[in-house]
Amino acid sequence: MLYHRVSRAVIRFFNSMMKLSKKIAVALALGLFVQNQAQNYLRYTVGNAHSHNDYLQGIPFWQAYYENFGSIEADVFLVKGKLCVAHTEKELLPDRTLENLYLDPISRQIKINKGNIYSDPNKKLQLLIDIKQDYKTSLSALVSTLKKYSEITGCPGIKIVITGGRPQPGDFKNYPNYLFFDGDSDTNYTTDQLKRIGLFSADFQDLVKWNGKGIPRDEETEKIRSVVEKVHAQKRPIRFYGAPDFTNAWVNLMDLDVDYINTDHISDLKKFINAIPKNFYKNSRAYEVYKPTYKTDKASKKVKNIILLIPDGTSLPQYYAAFTANKGNLNVFNMKSTGMSKTNSSNAYITDSAPGSTAFAAGVKTKNTFVGVDDTGKALAQIPDIIAAKGMVSGLISTGDVTDATPADFYAHSDNRNNSESILKDFVNSKTKILIGGPTNGLSGKNIQMIKDAKIGFCQDLKSASTISGRKLVIDPLASQGIRNGRENWLAEAFDLTLNDLKENKKGFFMMVEASQTDGGGHHNNLEQLITELLDFDHVVGKAMRFADENKETLVIVVGDHETGGLTLLDGSLKEGWVLGNFSTNDHTSIPSSVFAYGPNSQKFTGLFENTEIFNKILEAYGIRR
Repeated sequence: MLYHRVSRAVIRFFNSMMKLSKKIAVALALGLFVQNQAQNYLRYTVGNAHSHNDYLQGIPFWQAYYENFGSIEADVFLVKGKLCVAHTEKELLPDRTLENLYLDPISRQIKINKGNIYSDPNKKLQLLIDIKQDYKTSLSALVSTLKKYSEITGCPGIKIVITGGRPQPGDFKNYPNYLFFDGDSDTNYTTDQLKRIGLFSADFQDLVKWNGKGIPRDEETEKIRSVVEKVHAQKRPIRFYGAPDFTNAWVNLMDLDVDYINTDHISDLKKFINAIPKNFYKNSRAYEVYKPTYKTDKASKKVKNIILLIPDGTSLPQYYAAFTANKGNLNVFNMKSTGMSKTNSSNAYITDSAPGSTAFAAGVKTKNTFVGVDDTGKALAQIPDIIAAKGMVSGLISTGDVTDATPADFYAHSDNRNNSESILKDFVNSKTKILIGGPTNGLSGKNIQMIKDAKIGFCQDLKSASTISGRKLVIDPLASQGIRNGRENWLAEAFDLTLNDLKENKKGFFMMVEASQTDGGGHHNNLEQLITELLDFDHVVGKAMRFADENKETLVIVVGDHETGGLTLLDGSLKEGWVLGNFSTNDHTSIPSSVFAYGPNSQKFTGLFENTEIFNKILEAYGIRR
């Protein structure tokens, strides 16, 4: 009896261990899947694109070919000994034959490319021929036709695959070796038969009912994945016909490792796939964010200091992309007071940076390209000059040109943001104490002399600026370098340098910090640039929040002047720190900018308001009436 009890206990122990092992294996597999999922996107090229019903395109073959597609499909009917291309018999036309539309062009390109289908010998083309009638007579006609095209049948870069009506696996051997066949995942092929399988195709709608929106249900995902894994175990590619055909569906199919993406939208899929390397980013250096105390946050009292932080061209999608890349942490997201700023200029629904920041600096909407002036060209009073009358000082920092629109809006007056020389001249006459940024065309000999005459300390790097008292102009080439190109901690160091100077003024200060190159990430549709610049900027946000907690009389405001790129986020992982995005434009959009505030009076920056209200709320926080 004791023996049986021990035996049962041992069996229960081993059963429990087996279950635990299975759970561990599943967990490891899921973890591996998440990692592979992040990498999957980068393996896709237009060589993974399949032009379904290619003959229905405006220009059959050539459109897909010139987009470098890896697979093209044509339906054929045998009519009077010729293989005609059409979707249905009703659409048959005598001049639309497989030879005219596909074999002749393919033959021509192989000859032009000296034996290769594409000029790049590494690129391949799969021609999927869908037999719509009796396969025996159709295949016989195809084989007979292909005898005239030895350059095609002998080309290693061409794979002809028969789908639709096709012979039984046992009969594959009866056809020329240059013909391959579409596989069925439910069929068990012998080793020799599998050698003749070019790819596997499956009817998506027979497998699952997912419509391409959102993500498939768990059980649907498992069905799709099991088919893909079964095919991949046989070292063959797979495609699904009848699958939803738009961006979100493509993303999910890539997630599931489907080899050929079926499409009737050639240019759209090509554009999407080609943009993946610039639309995908995985962060390798996540950082801890500052933990604010909130002790003076939302306090209703005047402030002595205001730090205005402007990440150019950003709104909520950009922030959330950076938040995802930093594995669910961002200093700016620890600010509890949030709002939205309307960004239109006085003469356009979509602003540029010049009127965008003029609204912050002077409280007036003006025309596109206008800097520090109203829409008649009249000079406006800006924050640095206004607060100087109260004994306060100002500092401006940018990771761009010191005369670019955003910093210039706080010290210059011009109806053309590109007038760098006259803009820099205005700095000499402004009340701004410190201006730090990158090189400018406005640094003429005349302006250099004016700067010297005004006894403004002129430096070409941050280190030398630390020894200068009084007004400073720092034009540092490192400022304009991207964070990916060696700028490193320049922005944080410029912030510290400026803060250490300004905070000595007992009556208070105003500081504006612009992350200029976040905007460049949007203009270039480059997610990596956008995110790395925004994460660098977020370090400075953390520094500003820390100072606000220590000082207790400082308000910190974060607001973009506009959104750039029309960014949408298609996929990502908060755990793994990667994100896939998509841009709709390479220019500005009208999307309102996100506003964040921390410290006394931060509660005034909630809701939806005009961008000019940033100026009014700043003066109100200082207790300045105008």
